[in-house]
Amino acid sequence: MSKFLYDYHSHTTASDGALTPTELINMAAEAGVDSFAITDHDTVAGLAEGQAAAAKADIEFITGVELSVNWANSEYHLVGLGMDVEHERFAHLIEEQQAARKKRAQIMGQRLDKACGTNNAYEQACELAGTGAPGRPFFAQWLVSIQAVRDHEHAFNRFLRQGRSAFVKTPWVSLADATTIIKEAGGVAVLAHPLQYRLTKMKLRRLLAEFCTMGGKGLEVALPRLSVQQEQLMYDCLKEFPLYASGGTDFHHPKQTWLTLGQLPALREGTPFIRSLLCS
Repeated sequence: MSKFLYDYHSHTTASDGALTPTELINMAAEAGVDSFAITDHDTVAGLAEGQAAAAKADIEFITGVELSVNWANSEYHLVGLGMDVEHERFAHLIEEQQAARKKRAQIMGQRLDKACGTNNAYEQACELAGTGAPGRPFFAQWLVSIQAVRDHEHAFNRFLRQGRSAFVKTPWVSLADATTIIKEAGGVAVLAHPLQYRLTKMKLRRLLAEFCTMGGKGLEVALPRLSVQQEQLMYDCLKEFPLYASGGTDFHHPKQTWLTLGQLPALREGTPFIRSLLCS
């Protein structure tokens, strides 16, 4: 029996990915993926196209989103899977998140114009993104294009990371409210890439304990390029908290040559898998 391949964290041109939903689904099909979720940042604009493409490719399609949320005065990312995207409260949440993204982008553009002596940073980022709410990667791309920085990493380190001149703290939805709304919309809430926040083990466990009391159900465990120690920490958390394992490549563009859609570490035997909550 062939290995079941899934990928529950990916991005398209609807947010900051390089491929259209159809292109991404076709790439997943070529990679042999069986079950797939598009999880664009604070938008579900690519899901209808993705679902249609998945039906043609005979891939199980899971509705998804990656929400920016606030917990303990810091930003985290929450993946929602399996929601009814037309649910009233969920649809309203997406509208609010998009409005917050647009305001953030406008302020970011103003700060970059001041820092770089330009007058169109926001408009140029919008053109690159094809949206009125461009994320930081598009501002980084613009900064590279005007030779204000060497590359994307330099753009973030000089202007866009927290503590830098163009970073804008945004009033995202709280982790508690986002988790509740995803649940009300029939979906499951999954804490995305938990190791990227560089939390102490104690703070990570506090986050997960509160997340579970809020109704959170999943933890991204199957992730590319984890060390042995990092992987063990994830499984220790699964033993300690009533969470289901999820995973994904966090695919953004084909230049990420170190990963292939669906090629995730196999879950350890007996590990509760998030798909059992989505396809029961």
